Amino acid sequence: MNVVEAEELVVTYRRGKVIAVNGISFSVKEGEVFVLIGPDGAGKSSILKAICGVKSYREGNLRVFGEDPNREREFERIKEKISFMPQGLGQNLYHKLSVEENIDFFAELYGVPLEEKEKRKEELLKITGLYSFKRRKAGKLSGGMMQKLGICCSLIHKPKLLVLDEPTTGVDPLSRREIWKLIYRFSRSGTTVIVSTSYLDEAERGTGILFMEKGKELFKGTPEELTKVDFEVFVVEGKDIEEAYHRAWTISKTPRFKGNKLRVVSSKGKLREILKDLNVSIKKVKPNLEDVFVEKIGLVRVEVPEEFKPKVEVPDIAISVEGVTKKFGKFTAVDNVSFTVRRGEIFAFLGPNGAGKTTLIKTIIGLYSPTEGKIRVADRENNFKNLIGYMSQKFSLYSDLTVIENLILWGSVYGVKPSKVKEIFDSVSSSLGLRKFGKEIVKNLPLGIKQRVALLSALIHSPAILFLDEPTSGVDPAERDVFWQLIRGVSRKFGTTVIVTTHYMNEAEYCDRILMMNRGKIIALGTPDELKKEVAMSQTKSEITMEDVFVFKVEESEGKEN
Repeated sequence: MNVVEAEELVVTYRRGKVIAVNGISFSVKEGEVFVLIGPDGAGKSSILKAICGVKSYREGNLRVFGEDPNREREFERIKEKISFMPQGLGQNLYHKLSVEENIDFFAELYGVPLEEKEKRKEELLKITGLYSFKRRKAGKLSGGMMQKLGICCSLIHKPKLLVLDEPTTGVDPLSRREIWKLIYRFSRSGTTVIVSTSYLDEAERGTGILFMEKGKELFKGTPEELTKVDFEVFVVEGKDIEEAYHRAWTISKTPRFKGNKLRVVSSKGKLREILKDLNVSIKKVKPNLEDVFVEKIGLVRVEVPEEFKPKVEVPDIAISVEGVTKKFGKFTAVDNVSFTVRRGEIFAFLGPNGAGKTTLIKTIIGLYSPTEGKIRVADRENNFKNLIGYMSQKFSLYSDLTVIENLILWGSVYGVKPSKVKEIFDSVSSSLGLRKFGKEIVKNLPLGIKQRVALLSALIHSPAILFLDEPTSGVDPAERDVFWQLIRGVSRKFGTTVIVTTHYMNEAEYCDRILMMNRGKIIALGTPDELKKEVAMSQTKSEITMEDVFVFKVEESEGKEN
């Protein structure tokens, strides 16, 4: 039985002037975990809102449990079968109510009998690990705990269809894993789940996948169907990997660095021919969904502009942090942290939501004063503003200004004249794919383009040290690749030091070293290979991923058994 059926579905905004969903067709069977995947602005949320009757569709046909969501009176009969959790951390929660009070509110809203409510509430709290936090206010929860509470509130009345709009965006890998365990658990009990995400590895966990871009279908099917492809994928590694990367672009539009390895879609004969004189090895591997995606759309080669070359060279130790603690009243956000970052390193901060990563960055760059300890940036304790660039976790762009106006504004902060800003934009905009967006109002830009502008704002004065706080959150693999080409480029070509935070564990592979935090403390420090080898010694898995490392280290730091 199909719970949802969509044929040539069209959803528009602004009285039809903006097409969010353009002729999409799909069906979802009972008990299925169906995944909508794509970047921000792909149309995922619009489809989910149409399914739940929150947003009317314009053209095509849509049936949910056999009813048309556009026919409000008929659709009202089956609404109690559906539960919708909107996009954004805690968007369906009341932050001043406790965990328990939020669940009680939703139970009353759906008319759940008292005895059933208490039994169901206790079960959900224990399943999600929120039982010991049931009296804590929702606004005081971490991002992952908020999302789990949102799912509890959505499930309290036992819906037949659970619709989750990007429940894992902005939460750490451990919370992501726990949320997917919840999704599987309720799917096995008969609940049909439709979930949207921008994480390709999550799409592989679904029973069905619809990949969207700009409101249209790129491909759909089961993970098994989509990875049965007629192309080959190879991993290249060795001493001459940088030269191999440059040559791979001559025969493929898919070369991607994965740490110190190169992944590329190609024929083995062509790849072996162009790399035959290099000191590298070539190994064929099984295609995954990312390979399918990049082969379908192709990647864009980004040349790192000379304008990003730092004007000042920093010492070998670019950043030194010694015994730094940052407290807010009685709360300790960063707890006695010490480390150094070398010039030209790509250095990652990883950790759960609330681990202290963003607070540590803000303390290093001087937005916060440390409660204790010493920080030196380029061997200076102050007066280093013009040496650093900062792209914040939430966009540092003014939505009502154009791209050029934003760049001029941020250039003025660092003493770059407007004429020079325009000169830099004209020089680098083609490399960054921004040329046609210079006069566009920022609020009208796609997410990936906004992030490119935010990155350019941080680079406009050619800093020697660049801080990037979750720069690729919510974008597709092609956009992430553009960012990492730039990050790797300024690091390798110019010796720019890059400090980055991310929740994408495959991005951690791109970094030279990783500092992992939990509850304000350092719990691990080393290269990706060093950390994986360390964890492999206590695991039985044949291959350890950075997600495995993350989960193991966080649980170890909290004294949990693996």
